[in-house]
Amino acid sequence: MRTTMYASTPLVLMLALTPMPSPAAPEPEPVRVFVNAARDSEWHSYRHAYKAARFFEAYTRTRPLIQAHMQIRPLRPDLPLTGLRIELAGETTKIDIPVDDMGRAVLPMLKAAYDEDAVLRLNRQKGHYTFSGRYSIRERDDGVYRGADLRAACEQLLSAQRESGYRFRLLGKKCAGVKFVYKLADATPQVLHRDAAGAERLLPVVEAQPFENNTMGLYKVAVYRFADWPADGSVVTQTRALAIGTLYD
Repeated sequence: MRTTMYASTPLVLMLALTPMPSPAAPEPEPVRVFVNAARDSEWHSYRHAYKAARFFEAYTRTRPLIQAHMQIRPLRPDLPLTGLRIELAGETTKIDIPVDDMGRAVLPMLKAAYDEDAVLRLNRQKGHYTFSGRYSIRERDDGVYRGADLRAACEQLLSAQRESGYRFRLLGKKCAGVKFVYKLADATPQVLHRDAAGAERLLPVVEAQPFENNTMGLYKVAVYRFADWPADGSVVTQTRALAIGTLYD
């Protein structure tokens, strides 16, 4: 018994005197890079958008001075509209749809994309923008608008809004003028009223909403209020407007 104890003593002492290895340093956690996958982007059914375009077409067909677009609307006024892109993606369809600086886009009317119920995918995350419709007055390439035509365009747009579902919201409203819309960062636009004798005066420019809803932030707006100008004059936009909206009282 004693012999066994003494025989094992050197081994015990060796183990006790041998330095224990230091614990290994923990592996550093890998850097995580989060990429917004396509499934996280804002999207809309092409089939629904197609049906909406057909619906609004019925109200612009007999109103030649106005137009209707699909529009990307921000849910907050501080969200930018520049840099937006829409991809139409289906089984056999892949098209990039241009978006202008007002968030408006012309929807291509494609049977194949409709049958596939393709997706309109916005290059933004969900929860910040929405797909909608937008009436506006048609812009002219020459930038010259007869006062009578602007009055008629405002009436056409107001009646189209009422007949297509906004009757109660516009109850009692009447056309008071139109708004020529420009980027807030741009130089002051040159928008003139030219009377029948050829005399010209600048329209007042203010910072305001481009349309009647208040989610799009502020723009520079040249205001043509009908009561302030003779009906037989014209408006000359020496700086092309981004869009032309209506003004109601």
